[in-house]
Amino acid sequence: MNERKIVLRSFINEKFGTTYGKGLFHKAIFNCTVELPNPYKKYVVDLFEYRRWEASAKTDQQIEWTSRLRVVGIHKSSEALVSWVQHYNPINKVKTPVNGMCVYLPELQEITISIDDPAHDVVDHWTLDVKPCARAGGSIPVFIAANFDL
Repeated sequence: MNERKIVLRSFINEKFGTTYGKGLFHKAIFNCTVELPNPYKKYVVDLFEYRRWEASAKTDQQIEWTSRLRVVGIHKSSEALVSWVQHYNPINKVKTPVNGMCVYLPELQEITISIDDPAHDVVDHWTLDVKPCARAGGSIPVFIAANFDL
C-alpha cells in the first residue's frame, strides 16, 4: 500500500457535449483535480470513455498504457472512464502532460492513478476507494477519493 497522501476530487464537466469549434466537442465526462499535500503537487485528469481515451494516444508512452489496460481487460468495461495525467502549475496555470493515467471504475467505486513525473519528484501508483458527495455541482465535487481523512 502506498503511504504518500493523495486526494482526487471529481467534478461534472459542465461543458460536456458543447462545441468549442466547428465539429469539435468537449468529450470529458468528469474533470478532476489530484493533489499531493506534502510536498504540495497538483495534477489534473479529464475522464473520458475508454474508446475516446484510447484513440487519443499519440506518444510511445501513451500507446504502452493503452496496451497495458487492454491486457487487463479495461476496454471490456462499458463504464470505465480513463484519463491521461497533466501536471498543473497553479502560479502560471500551465498544464504539462506527464507519463501516467487514471482509471475510474464506477461499478467497483474505485480509482487507480499512476503518475511517473520525476521532474516533480512524483513516481507513484495508487488505488483508491471512491466516496460520493451528498451534493454536487459548481465547486462541489461529485466524488472524492483519498488515502487519508480529509
